[in-house]
Amino acid sequence: MKTLGILLSTAGLAGVGAIALAAAPAQAAETAACSGARSVASAAMLRDNRPPSWGTVRVMRDNCSNYWAEIRMSNKLPANAKANAFLVQHGGSNDGRVLSCDSSGGNGAVIQGQSTCRTPKIRATSNGITFHAIGREYHNYGGGYEEISENATSRAR
Repeated sequence: MKTLGILLSTAGLAGVGAIALAAAPAQAAETAACSGARSVASAAMLRDNRPPSWGTVRVMRDNCSNYWAEIRMSNKLPANAKANAFLVQHGGSNDGRVLSCDSSGGNGAVIQGQSTCRTPKIRATSNGITFHAIGREYHNYGGGYEEISENATSRAR
């Protein structure tokens, strides 16, 4: 009986693995189908609200109605600098929700040697939902990170 129990539990684990393998191609197909990323709103990253631009913050959308924010700095960031993008949702059951590049599903704030980051994607098929993006740049002059620039896009759908 003990051998039968071990055999059945092993077979059950193998079945779980087969289910996970079967799901992977479906996810890959959905990712491939959700291409066509394009900017639907953008704003320049300015220090002291004056040119030159140090980068761009954007609201992005793909053809599956997924939205995310992206910040792209003009150059890779030096030591003691970082930047982050924030996606703000307006409308729907998550009105006021704010996600950053550091949120689960994002790829982390821009740090030394990097130039871009993105927030997690939010699927929004309802016409009543809009988004805007905020970009912030920070420097650490020895006392912790301080915001040195911020800009926001207009609301977009």
